Amino acid sequence: MVSIVDLGDWADNLEKAYKLSAAEQAKITKAGADVLKKNIAEYLRSHHYYNRKTGDDPHLADSVIDEATNISGETDGTSIVGFSNKKAYIARFLNDGTKFIKGDDYLDKVRNACLNEIFKAENAEYQKILKKKGVSGV
Repeated sequence: MVSIVDLGDWADNLEKAYKLSAAEQAKITKAGADVLKKNIAEYLRSHHYYNRKTGDDPHLADSVIDEATNISGETDGTSIVGFSNKKAYIARFLNDGTKFIKGDDYLDKVRNACLNEIFKAENAEYQKILKKKGVSGV
């Protein structure tokens, strides 16, 4: 039988677990963004990488970026994965295609293929945050 004290502790732990700051949420989503970034870069290297001298201009696979902010640069708990403005149009051409190039639709392929890996990384970071807060049993 569960005592009232145990229920109170459980409720306190539950409240701590769900009251996350924007910075804590950003750490969690950044862990998932890191996984997605890695997988996009690996896909681009294996399917669209050509051995050529790029000089100061890195290959698209080396230009994937992720940040623990929203698209406006504000920390609100979200994270973004994408390409710099200089490379984004190339990424779009490869993904969507043009009248000369058949689209690969790699962004959806990669995201769908690594969803479990993303969720595991986010959960691991969430558990670290809960451990710091002293939350157990949630």
